[in-house]
Amino acid sequence: MAAANAPITMKEALTLTSIGINPQFITFTNVTMESDKYICVRETAPQNSVVIIDMNMPMQPLRRPITADSALMNPNTRILALKGERSRVCGEYGKSSCEPVSSGVRESTSGQSQMRAEDAQLPGTTQDHLQIFNIEAKAKLKSHQMPEQARSYYPLNSLVLNVVACAACLVFCGESEPVKMFDRTANLANNQIINYKCDPSEKWLVLIGIAPGSPELFSVDQQRSQALEAHAASFASFRIAGNDKDSILISFATKTSNAGQITSKLHVIELGAQPGKPSFTKKQADLFFPPDFADDFPVAMQLGLLFVYDLETATAVYRNRISPDPIFLTSEASSVGGFYAVNRRGQVLLATVNESTIIPFVSGQLNNLELAVNLAKRGNLPGAENLVVQRFQELFAQTKYKEAAELAAESPQGILRTPDTVAKFQSVPVQAGQTPPLLQYFGTLLTKGKLNAFESLELSRLVVNQNKKNLLENWLAEDKLECSEELGDLVKCWRNCSPFGCYGYNSLMHCNDNSAYLETGWVYARLSVPSANHSSGRSSGAVNFALMMSQMEGGCPVDYNTITDLFLQRNMIREATAFLLDVLKPNLPEHAFLQTKVLEINLVTFPNVADAILANGVTPAIVHVFVRSSGSFSYAIVEVAKEYCEHLGVEACIKLFEQFKSYEGLYFFLGSYLSSSEDPEIHFKYIEAAAKTGQIKEVERVTRESDFYNPEKTKNFLMDAKLPDARPLINVCDRFGFVPDLTHYLYSNNMLRYIEGYVQKVNPGNAPLVVGQLLDDECPEDFIKGLILSVRSLLPVEPLVEECEKRNRLRLLTQFLEHLVSEGSQDVHVHNALEQVSAAVKAFMTADLPHELIELLEKIVLQNSAFSGNFNLQNLLILTAIKADPSRVMDYINRLDNFDGPAVGEVAVEAQLYEEAYAIFKKFNLNVQAVNVLLDNIRDINRAVEFAFRVEEDAVWSQVAKAQLREGLVSDAIESFIRADDATQFLEVIRAAEDADVYHDLVKYLLMVRQKAKEPKVDSELIYAYAKIDRLGDIEEFILMPNVANLPSVGDRLYDEALYEAAKIIFAFISNWGKLAITLVKLKQFQGAVDAARKANSAKTWKEVCFACVDAEEFRLAQICGLNIIVQVDDLEEVSEYYQNRGCFNELISLMESGLGLERAHMGIFTELGVLYARYRHEKLMEHIKLFSTRLNIPKLIRACDEQQHWQELTYLYIQYDEFDNAATTVMNHSPEAWDHMQFKDIIVKVANVELYYKAVHFYLQEHPDLINDVLNVLALRVDHTRVVDIMRKAGHLRLVKPYMVAVQSNNVSAVNEALNEVYIEDEDYDRLHESIDLHDNFDQIGLAQKIEKHELLEMRRVAAYIYKKAGRWKQSIALSKKDNLYKDAMETASQSGDRELAEELLVYFIEQGKKECFASCLFVCYDLIRPDVALELAWMNNMIDFAFPYLLQFIREYTGKVDELIKDKIEAMKEEKAKENEEKDVIKQQNMYAQLLPLALPAPPMPGMGGSGMGGGYAGAPPPPPMGGMGMGMGMPPMPPFGMPPMGSY
Repeated sequence: MAAANAPITMKEALTLTSIGINPQFITFTNVTMESDKYICVRETAPQNSVVIIDMNMPMQPLRRPITADSALMNPNTRILALKGERSRVCGEYGKSSCEPVSSGVRESTSGQSQMRAEDAQLPGTTQDHLQIFNIEAKAKLKSHQMPEQARSYYPLNSLVLNVVACAACLVFCGESEPVKMFDRTANLANNQIINYKCDPSEKWLVLIGIAPGSPELFSVDQQRSQALEAHAASFASFRIAGNDKDSILISFATKTSNAGQITSKLHVIELGAQPGKPSFTKKQADLFFPPDFADDFPVAMQLGLLFVYDLETATAVYRNRISPDPIFLTSEASSVGGFYAVNRRGQVLLATVNESTIIPFVSGQLNNLELAVNLAKRGNLPGAENLVVQRFQELFAQTKYKEAAELAAESPQGILRTPDTVAKFQSVPVQAGQTPPLLQYFGTLLTKGKLNAFESLELSRLVVNQNKKNLLENWLAEDKLECSEELGDLVKCWRNCSPFGCYGYNSLMHCNDNSAYLETGWVYARLSVPSANHSSGRSSGAVNFALMMSQMEGGCPVDYNTITDLFLQRNMIREATAFLLDVLKPNLPEHAFLQTKVLEINLVTFPNVADAILANGVTPAIVHVFVRSSGSFSYAIVEVAKEYCEHLGVEACIKLFEQFKSYEGLYFFLGSYLSSSEDPEIHFKYIEAAAKTGQIKEVERVTRESDFYNPEKTKNFLMDAKLPDARPLINVCDRFGFVPDLTHYLYSNNMLRYIEGYVQKVNPGNAPLVVGQLLDDECPEDFIKGLILSVRSLLPVEPLVEECEKRNRLRLLTQFLEHLVSEGSQDVHVHNALEQVSAAVKAFMTADLPHELIELLEKIVLQNSAFSGNFNLQNLLILTAIKADPSRVMDYINRLDNFDGPAVGEVAVEAQLYEEAYAIFKKFNLNVQAVNVLLDNIRDINRAVEFAFRVEEDAVWSQVAKAQLREGLVSDAIESFIRADDATQFLEVIRAAEDADVYHDLVKYLLMVRQKAKEPKVDSELIYAYAKIDRLGDIEEFILMPNVANLPSVGDRLYDEALYEAAKIIFAFISNWGKLAITLVKLKQFQGAVDAARKANSAKTWKEVCFACVDAEEFRLAQICGLNIIVQVDDLEEVSEYYQNRGCFNELISLMESGLGLERAHMGIFTELGVLYARYRHEKLMEHIKLFSTRLNIPKLIRACDEQQHWQELTYLYIQYDEFDNAATTVMNHSPEAWDHMQFKDIIVKVANVELYYKAVHFYLQEHPDLINDVLNVLALRVDHTRVVDIMRKAGHLRLVKPYMVAVQSNNVSAVNEALNEVYIEDEDYDRLHESIDLHDNFDQIGLAQKIEKHELLEMRRVAAYIYKKAGRWKQSIALSKKDNLYKDAMETASQSGDRELAEELLVYFIEQGKKECFASCLFVCYDLIRPDVALELAWMNNMIDFAFPYLLQFIREYTGKVDELIKDKIEAMKEEKAKENEEKDVIKQQNMYAQLLPLALPAPPMPGMGGSGMGGGYAGAPPPPPMGGMGMGMGMPPMPPFGMPPMGSY
């Protein structure tokens, strides 16, 4: 079996032999198991029967006398299918005759219901008959005569039975006739069919035979078949990523031979790929069969080998031998996610996945992390939490948010479905134009299933913020969100969105006081109940709201009945039921009407719901209504009655059942109380109910076993009931003295055979009463005589005689009494009734005068009289003497001959007259009884032996032998048994011979027994006896002959008792190579042991032989064995420890080195060899690691190298295992052995702990300062440069890392800049210093300037002036430059300062110093700052006009240029203005053009009364119009001002 940490757990669920199944019927043809519910076993001896084992209660098998060629149970229900070929398929419960009935159920004369089937095969044909029976109903459901012979048949589901005929496969479904599905291919012709399967969608079928290449695959849709070059095959459903439906996969095994090389493979392919969807990529993997099974091929499971593969990747997960015996039958155990397997020993093994170990096994033992994670996600299994979290973090760090979301959604056991994960997605900044990672996460979760409470709340917050109410409503309707109080609070702010669907039941009640929400709730409720075509989401909302109202403070505002009617009006029966069940939980009396209502509406539409309601408990108030409404019996009635009988009372329940004539319910109800009740009424009512429901067997049982029913009442009821089976009435009348009434009833109803059965089998002692009543009923004498003779000696004579004498019918007994006398009856009443002996004899006997009677009988018998030879009188004489005068008995025995020897002898033994008894038995040649008296009573074995020699009878010798055996005379007993030719006591003889160690005698006895019986025990003990007396040749000769010895058991026994030579013979003969190998080890025959172990090919055997060879220093042979052990991962370490504990280090290393070349070499071998190198061969370790780094268990080898202090190798392993922190630490801690500069550079850049960077700086500073810059350059992007500079500054070695600082100065780090500037100052490298200052400004500039402004080097002081200039300290810079006569620098500084005052002061300084050239230069350098008047004034006053003249010329040229530009701009502006005026004139002309074309108007006549010269001249008095366009201004040009220089200002 599998180890405790194996991924597959095996346990024994059942042993068929423990429940009475004979081992000879535990075969493929007799045992069927189509599901994990039932096992069906067909037995043919001692009688034909079928045993049905319910796996829920396996210790209570159902055994039925059924004859059939094959029996099969339905996978789910108690339905049995039978098939026959050459015999009858019939079922029989008793031996009485029976008649068939149309329903397939027959009644025997004893009243038992029995299954019956017609002939399985028509006479003269090869047609098979298939029949299907309901075991519980005891009814035949279906029968069909096949047109041809049916080879096999298999259930595909609860309704469909597939039949495999000679040429085709048929479907047998429901009441219809079988329909042919497809024809069998040619390669399946004449092959045994072992399996027939279909996929879950029932679109694909596969037929599997025992021959290679036999599976036939059939497509129902395409109606096509294809032969697979394979063996076993099976279907599976698998959901491929990106598909919304499962794909159908088929897996099958192939076995091919190419150039003598046999290859076995497992294939997994997809059938009927979904169009436009991702398809399953074909997978294949190798199947490895051990050498002993090289000729085997996979069928389902054979020879106990289990192969476990991952379906998605076809990766091998596990392989082990789970049973030492062949497994011939397997079945899926769907309830526990495993399978059952049945082996030849009868073990029913259950294999299940060990959920706690499979993931650690795959990740650790197989080192397949990806497979471990996938299995954990698909199966929701523990063990991969760290792997999943690590993978999630990697994806998140790589910004693969979609993949991370999918991993979190599918994480096993929801380990990533936490608030931390949500917060992690929330923290990711949202990129423009991209979906936020948080929404990607929630979207993935919604596609996978339902969100938890926290996720639902967070997603709802997003939806609320975006005001997308429809999304929230859809998710609630689809049950995608988990409702909570917080979620309800969040969404209740929406007026148009009801929060009631978001609250839980408890939280919903907090909304009661808010009228707005209550109003919304009404609307929500109305929407929830629109019509019969309501949605599930809305209907559940209606129920929730109704329940909310029912829980309001102050009571429900709407009557419960009204709410119920609202539901019922819309045909929402389920919702009404859910509502009522909830509100009726208080179980109040006033709710009786509603309780009745919920039951009535479900009884009509959903009876099963009504039963379930009642099964869960109802109030007593509705029991009456239920019985009235149901109209038929239901087990729920019984459950109700049981539940509330304490409230109603048993009597009331009984009346209730009787009122509605529900006797079946009454029967089941009282059945639960019968065993615990002593109430006569309950017992009587139970008998009555059982009788009325046809439970005759139960009536018979109770009347026979119960002591509490009223016998008179029960008798009368049974007589009135007139049951077809009279046994219940017989029980009552026999037990309580109603025999005459019974006889009268049976005779009157012509049930004579029951009278015979009662007298013959039940109570012969009551036969006189029966005879008397029959005489009273004037029964024919022939029947009475036959009845009496059928009982004979069992019948009491005296009461019988009395009954006949009362009726003057003693004549009837004549024949009966004569029979008794002829049979040797000793009953005085017999003789008295038959012969009328003298009145004196009767008188003596009546007066109890035995001595006087003896005297009388001596005279009558011993003397010659008419009664001398009378048989009865001789018996009477001896018997009287035995009782009254034993001393006379021996004389009577010798003198009398016509007496009943056997009977008298027994009486003598009872009277302890043993010698007399011995004489009687010897006289009548009753030798067995005689020797028994000698042995048992006289206790003289010697006399018994002498007597046995004298009579020479087998039976006598047998008794003597038994007595000798009891006395411990084993050898004598064996000789006696041989003389008796008695083989019956072989078990006792064997046991006694072994205790006495007389194996020579035992051999002789067993040889005799073998001629009588073929017993495995006898043959086995004979071999053992041969071995004990060292007759090995006889053993070899014996086992070559036909025998029935249990050779494996004998071999084990011989081995256990150290009889190794004999055990070797046995094990070699039965090919038990494993036991032979360890036996040869005990005999020091190591070469032979290795050869035997090679044939056994068992890990246990290999280990035993290997260890023995190691102990014997046979290392060559030990290596042969070891190579076959170390390929098993679990056994490798044990072998290694065994070698090492005995100091065989070199031999162990040689073994492991040889194992590297094995085809099945695994990681453990490479790792263990590495460990051995680390311990014993250090010089080979590094080479081994480098060659096989990918095949090593690196953590284990790391521990070994650490223990052995191999630091260089340890470093390399850390690098290979990506443990760069440990690698770097190891190098620095053990640098003499482990340090390599190039390797260390590769390591240090990959470490995760940043502190190691600075530890490396210290390390190189101390041990390799010449290479420190190389390391720092590698770490430049990872270290804190300030910290590095600080380290070097404290160590006083800044100059040492100058190249590093130059390389990183581009980062403009203050510490680096200052340190590098210090180095430049110390080196007086002013050029580099100036460059550094110029390019990198992150340092204390003023401090540096102050530090070097007094430097002895001019260039250094010049740098200081430059720093002041950069820092804006112009005066200090100019002063420092003037001090060092660096006038150019001073002039440039003044120019750059933009300060006119500084520039003019510098001019004054040059004048004061007499630096005329500098004065002239300064004018040009500071041209923009110096005022011309100041410059001319200074030049004129200091007689430097010549030096200022170039400046003056430049200034004048500049100003004249500016004036010219201004005039030019003015002229262009005037032109633009004139052009604009011309445009305006043109516009006015166009507007007045129409007015100019009109004629001049005449002046109007003067108005009366208005005169004056001013008016007569028209327009003469008007002033002339002004000229258009202002033409009086000439061309419109303004007057130009005069040009000239502005006046000179004063100084």
